Amino acid sequence: MLDIKLLRENFDGVKKNVESRQRECSSIKKFKEIDGEWRNNVTKLQTLNTQKNKLSDEIGDLYKKNKTDAANKLKKQVQTIKEEIDTLQGKVNILEDALKDIMFTIPNLLDKSVPIGKDEDDNIEIKKHLKPTKFNFKPLPHWELGVNLGLIDFERGIKISGARMYCMIGDGARLMRALKNFTLDLHISDGYNEVNPPLLINENIIYGLGKKGFTTEMYQTLEGQYLSATEEFPITGMYANEVIDNINLPLRLTGGSNSWRKEAGSAGKDVRGILRVHQFNNTELINICEPKDSWKLLEEMTNQAEKVLKELDIPYRIVTLCSGDIGLAASKTYDIEVWTPSNETYREVSSCSNCLDYQARGLGIKYKNNKTKEISFVHTLNGTGVSLNRLWIAIVENYQQENGDVLIPKALIKYMNGQKVITKKS
Repeated sequence: MLDIKLLRENFDGVKKNVESRQRECSSIKKFKEIDGEWRNNVTKLQTLNTQKNKLSDEIGDLYKKNKTDAANKLKKQVQTIKEEIDTLQGKVNILEDALKDIMFTIPNLLDKSVPIGKDEDDNIEIKKHLKPTKFNFKPLPHWELGVNLGLIDFERGIKISGARMYCMIGDGARLMRALKNFTLDLHISDGYNEVNPPLLINENIIYGLGKKGFTTEMYQTLEGQYLSATEEFPITGMYANEVIDNINLPLRLTGGSNSWRKEAGSAGKDVRGILRVHQFNNTELINICEPKDSWKLLEEMTNQAEKVLKELDIPYRIVTLCSGDIGLAASKTYDIEVWTPSNETYREVSSCSNCLDYQARGLGIKYKNNKTKEISFVHTLNGTGVSLNRLWIAIVENYQQENGDVLIPKALIKYMNGQKVITKKS
């Protein structure tokens, strides 16, 4: 969340930031209304407490002078004031909770380098690697290749769990496992520390990360917890309400696991294959650092995610998200998109964001300067490093052969126990 002091002192600037994100301003307008009411009531509360304390002092003096009747009379006034204070304090508490809820919905401030735009069509391409794959035959989509080669079983997945579910079979499952091990090993070798956290998430962690609105996309248990939709939730949430010594920063963390999303907003969109499914695999990159290092680390983290695709020789591009396409918690985001021959377009496979101190304020993550002893909020960064389902798609489609086989990228051969090609099993 944003600093409430910033909201009060630069309300017009924050409002302009919300508008540039192509979002409704109802939350920030509501904030001003409720914050004004809260401050008025706090002022009244302070006045009543001052009156109560003054009368209490007078009562003590009257008792000392044996003026019991006068003291008892004032005690009745104090009791009335106490009742008013209790009522007013209850109202203040309700307003504080309302303010906090509203602040979880007000987006982070955008960096000045973020392009202004309406949606993904206004994102700015900043880099391209390799030309889109060309074939001298008509390439098949991954869902046909997957079935032909016995890599995916959609029917049995649907039988188990319903629509947008699937079973990875044989070499398909091995390829997914190889991708997970390959990406994690790559990140660990470059200095990231592997984490295997719980995947049941408490609501306060989600809210603190600035993802309150995302709960509609998440599966909730009967106990009120949520299934993780990305490892950003549990890995960053590990440090909620902690003060980290700055000699231990930055924290570079990575993890790989299943994630779950309802995909409620994509009805009828990308329904074929494993692009938009309810259960998927990814690896995540998290950086927690001092504010002075966050912009440098955003570039480093993006390069780290990009390295995966370079190692696998897959065509991709990098775009800077415009103001209308960027997430609520991010100040700036780079998306890495892989080329998918089936629909001749680039698809997001990684999203790397600098959230500044927005998530740290929501979760209470701070650091202590070892020299000055000053305590401040950290900066948090997150990046998909990468979406393994989408990387699986990219490999199967880009490495397909005219005879229907799929070659294994050189970097993955050792993770496939020396296997160099996926062929149809007889």
